[in-house]
Amino acid sequence: MKKVFFFVVLLFVIFAACENESPGKDPYDNGNTGNTGDTGDTGDTGDTGDTGDTGDTGDTGDTGDTGDTGDTGDTGDTGNTGNTGDTGNTGNTGDTGDTGDTGNTGDSGQLDPFELGPYFVLFIDVAEGDNGAPRDFRIYNPDGAEGDLPVIHFLHGFQCNYRWYDDILVRLASHGFIVVSSQSQHSMFGGDASNVEADKVLSFIDWLKGDLPARLTGKTPDFTRFGVSGHSRGGKVTNHMLNTRNDMALAFFGVDPVDAGSPLGGDPPSLDNPVLFNGSSMFLGAEKGPQTSMGQACAPAGNNSVNFYAGYPSPSRHVIAAGVGHMDMLDEDDLASCGTTCSVCVNSGDPALNTQFRQYIGGLMAAFFNLTLKDNTGYEPVLDDFPNHPFGVIVFEKK
Repeated sequence: MKKVFFFVVLLFVIFAACENESPGKDPYDNGNTGNTGDTGDTGDTGDTGDTGDTGDTGDTGDTGDTGDTGDTGDTGDTGNTGNTGDTGNTGNTGDTGDTGDTGNTGDSGQLDPFELGPYFVLFIDVAEGDNGAPRDFRIYNPDGAEGDLPVIHFLHGFQCNYRWYDDILVRLASHGFIVVSSQSQHSMFGGDASNVEADKVLSFIDWLKGDLPARLTGKTPDFTRFGVSGHSRGGKVTNHMLNTRNDMALAFFGVDPVDAGSPLGGDPPSLDNPVLFNGSSMFLGAEKGPQTSMGQACAPAGNNSVNFYAGYPSPSRHVIAAGVGHMDMLDEDDLASCGTTCSVCVNSGDPALNTQFRQYIGGLMAAFFNLTLKDNTGYEPVLDDFPNHPFGVIVFEKK
């Protein structure tokens, strides 16, 4: 009888133990399931209309875990990352890859001219004949810049193309300038003399004043704050323009300007005539420009930046950059593919140095035109502090 009683008791104990381990409960989660008040926290998950999915809620032990996902209401705080929409604005600085640098965007004060400016630059290409356009040209449009903006015209070098200077002109435009680069028609064997070309560029600029506003939105081109620039022969043509109409611009930046004729002769120097321009000027030379290759220097002594600086009145500045040649300011791909035009010039042969050179030119132009077209005098000490410029120079002078 005792054995039977002991056996019955043993069965009861085993049965009770199995009940306590039933699959409806987690033996380590008893307190938690009691804490399904946490699932009350899923009032946070009230945001999570997704918990409405929980037709599975019969599994409320698990949905108790989803109370943790209710905490992901905190991830709603990642709406703060929505604030990074501010940095999203800097996405505007996009095209240039480097424009991530535009943490400057929020800064309304003076910016480092040797860094990209706060505006993403859009290209607008216009073909000759479009609305009567006298020539092909490219507009560098600082997207997001508003109001009245200064305008700068850039003219390419001998046998070059108006689209070969994107690196320096994007950097310039990113600081809040509308830049226009236009195409001249000339070659080794023909084309207009530089003084005739100057008249054509002047006619183009007159036409541009009426056409440009309609091609831009959110901003107005201000031709009362107009600047000019040119590389090589483009500097010579620009000098002719300024002598023809000496009040057309406030400032002139020459990029290794050359006043010589073509290799086949003709087209006498423009500086033979007195300089009539009374605005501000700056001239950038290249150390290797006067060196000869195939018997010809591309920026020959007697007809280069030294002579432009000597011929122009005060205020004027002159810099000669170390280690680079006359064509090293062209975009890298264009320098590599432009053929005889570039190969006859002595150049650095160093792509990394050329990249720094293009950045330097864009920065000098941004500082110079901020000073002269925007009257931002904070850029004057930047221009003059040449020992701390981010590129080596062998000459710096001002008057």
